[in-house]
Amino acid sequence: MAAKPKRTARTGSIYRRADSPYLWIAYYDANGARVPVSTETTDEDTAKKLLATINRQVKAEKESGLTGQDLGPITVERYARRWIKDRRDRGIASTDDDETRLEHALPYLTDLVLADVRPRHILAAVRALQALKDEDGGPHFAPRTILHIYGVLRVMFADAVREELCSATPCVLTARRGELPQRRDKNPVWRHTAIFSRHEVVQLITSRRIPEERRVLYAVLFFSGMRINEVTPRRFIHYEPNLAPLGKLLIASSYVFKTKREKAATKTGVVRELPIHPVLARILYEWRARGWARYVGRQPTPEDFIVPASDGGRPSSDAAYKRLVEDLELLGLRPRRQHDARRTFITCALENGARKELLRWVTHGPGKDIVDAYTSPSWQVLCEQVALLNYPLPEGAIPEAAATSPLRSEEPHEMLGTLTTGRRANSPPLRFHCPITAWGAR
Repeated sequence: MAAKPKRTARTGSIYRRADSPYLWIAYYDANGARVPVSTETTDEDTAKKLLATINRQVKAEKESGLTGQDLGPITVERYARRWIKDRRDRGIASTDDDETRLEHALPYLTDLVLADVRPRHILAAVRALQALKDEDGGPHFAPRTILHIYGVLRVMFADAVREELCSATPCVLTARRGELPQRRDKNPVWRHTAIFSRHEVVQLITSRRIPEERRVLYAVLFFSGMRINEVTPRRFIHYEPNLAPLGKLLIASSYVFKTKREKAATKTGVVRELPIHPVLARILYEWRARGWARYVGRQPTPEDFIVPASDGGRPSSDAAYKRLVEDLELLGLRPRRQHDARRTFITCALENGARKELLRWVTHGPGKDIVDAYTSPSWQVLCEQVALLNYPLPEGAIPEAAATSPLRSEEPHEMLGTLTTGRRANSPPLRFHCPITAWGAR
């Protein structure tokens, strides 16, 4: 008895139609349905290539798990949900921001078949976002925000192309042709005011009208340039005060306010080692030795948060922002954000002589340039960039470190008091003078 021939996967066919000058192809979609399509060409080789491309796309759709008899073709919304989940599973640091931005664009693209999206659809979505208005009649989204939304769409569709779920990305808009807005803020004047003056910094750090724990938080922000959600998860175990010439704070995680959880990555996914400014080192010494216990009611352990909530638990960045607004009003200063302390740190450090390319290692970590991959600044050099920062602290504003410290065996004020800047071969040492005071008194 002859063996039955094996069934092979249906790959489609190329044929001619009497009512068309072009060659046609018939392929089978992910659900097995036969689909006829005009190739809009009379060249048989071109038609064969088109059929092969479509078959690869159908195979990719089957393997994606996003198709089925009850699901129909892959829509933008279905792929977007899977794409976000995949990024979160891979630990992509920007996933939460990506998801929020996609939520703004999806209403205009949700029901479209992923492979059928064209540049005109993306352009229509961008223009719809630009047309949205606030209650006061102004634009709802800043141009910069719309560019961020478009940027996430561009990355998502590029990934879909790599997965062979669509043949080309529809995200080909440009600002030059007026299809995308220029990169600017909703209020173009705002960014120039999103900074603290040096004297305002001093008031927030030293005013006895502000509770001690908040003054410590402001000192950490203004002397480190950390994001607020990088500050809140920091524990004493992350702090190494015994290093020379400056102590080190490890920044390897951040707190995600939206999901109320700590993630094992910073916003950029880069682990950083932050040199602790000599003034901040003295504040943290006094805070751990006496101030922390005054605030919480017990002595801190290595696992405790450096600046905790009143019960010693995880601090809230949202509550800290509300306290900042209150303190600024108390001092008669205009409202600003916690993130503006980061801008202030970078600006003031550069004004004091820090080198931009080296300061970036402190605030952001290495860049993506190929040279950065082969660059490893020494700890001494990074410490010099931070140590150059100088706020006009008044006499008696910051405590001297004690000669014997529970944090280190050396006398910290000797080690922390002198650093060579490295800016010129014969530059004098950079010295700090911080007179003794009762920091914790209110």
